Amino acid sequence: MFRFKQFSIDDKRSAMKVGTDGVLLGAWATCLPDEDGNIPRIVDIGCGSGLITLMMAQRFPSAQITGVDIDAFSIEDARDNVTASPFAEQIDIIHADIFTLPPAQGLVHYVCNPPFYTEDTVAPDLRRATARHHSALPLDSLVKYIKGSGLSIILPSQQESSFLSLCHSYGMHLNRICYVRTTEKKEPKRVMMEVTASAVEDVERTTLTLMSSDGKRSEEYASLCRDFYL
Repeated sequence: MFRFKQFSIDDKRSAMKVGTDGVLLGAWATCLPDEDGNIPRIVDIGCGSGLITLMMAQRFPSAQITGVDIDAFSIEDARDNVTASPFAEQIDIIHADIFTLPPAQGLVHYVCNPPFYTEDTVAPDLRRATARHHSALPLDSLVKYIKGSGLSIILPSQQESSFLSLCHSYGMHLNRICYVRTTEKKEPKRVMMEVTASAVEDVERTTLTLMSSDGKRSEEYASLCRDFYL
């Protein structure tokens, strides 16, 4: 059981467990209103046990949130976690392959912490392998599905170039990007990106260092996640 300030996550049945990537994306992703002040609907693709879904609900209390996952056991955890939270009324959890569902209509922003293994070898645990392997949620299919909307995503840093090229081919543009490194001396291992259908003049580019020289959470990491970590 992982306890956060306003909710808890039990991931005992989930194929993928709570990790730093999900916490970072849930704290970093934006959901900006349109010109009339309308808040987008938020869809968490591959919601797992509901971590990012609940983080977005906490951060955007006027938004309707939908979490979707293909794994039935993860969905059980997500539903239980949402029900036990203060945010149950604004969240729907759906058990489905996202690509079998029609894209959400109207103003919508997607968030996704996708599978990232691309090796041909599949791990022995089939459910965990499915959750972690890119074939379960191909990025080409993902970008094609969300085109015309917004997407916040976290990926291994080496996938930055290929992902942005893919986005460009579908008329999507980089809006924000954050490189995540463990320490100042390390190269970034992860990259968080926000892409939208509208191009911006100046892309917001930042770097987030997780650990300070004393081995503790850095001030910037603690600041980003201060509303969630106990």
